[in-house]
Amino acid sequence: MGKILRAFRQSFESLLSLRMALLVVIPPVFAVLVILFLFIYFWSGWSLGLTHFFQALGPMNWMQNVTGISELSSIIAMIALVLLFIPLAYLAAVIFTSVFVMPVALKWVVDKDFKGLEKKRGGSTLGSLWNTLVATVLFVVLFFVTLPLWFLPGCQLLIPLLLTAWLNKRVFMYDVLQDFASAEERKLIEKNESHTLFGMGMLLGLLSYIPLAVFIIPVVSALSYSYYALNELQAVRKP
Repeated sequence: MGKILRAFRQSFESLLSLRMALLVVIPPVFAVLVILFLFIYFWSGWSLGLTHFFQALGPMNWMQNVTGISELSSIIAMIALVLLFIPLAYLAAVIFTSVFVMPVALKWVVDKDFKGLEKKRGGSTLGSLWNTLVATVLFVVLFFVTLPLWFLPGCQLLIPLLLTAWLNKRVFMYDVLQDFASAEERKLIEKNESHTLFGMGMLLGLLSYIPLAVFIIPVVSALSYSYYALNELQAVRKP
């Protein structure tokens, strides 16, 4: 937990810079607005499609008879769309942050706190893009595969948290270490720190449910993983 708190403290200290503050606002806001536009534009079609999907489920007729609500499938479809917004907006913000913000933020972090750290280039920009693409596809597939579990109490919060924690860990760790760590160092850090990194992702994912926090959490995540990964890289290289 101490390592996580250290990375959080360092990342929030970095946010006091005007340059970093601007990086927090611009790309994530753009990503969220894109998702919001898509939801508004396709709302009718998506709502109708989900309504038909829920109507086709056997238990739905039983639930409508028990509750006496004839439009129950439509209500559930609308609730599902609302619940989908935050994870998908977060996904879009993570992608924008990984592609556009991370290179600038990482350079700023290194120049400020990790000058002289040797670059062993165990990854590449192409590898980072491929890693982000694979992570995005897997996130979307897992998200929709687990949708039936959202009917279970608590899973509406737990499943997105687990998926976003995995997404943060998968995307940002590669982005941070691709230039500075060798492939062996990166794999060693990811293996040794796997549980702690996942826990940090859970905490960051939980923070995204604070109103309007989805606008800043992706960049805070990028900074937190940057500091955590580079702190660990320095520790690994100490004699």
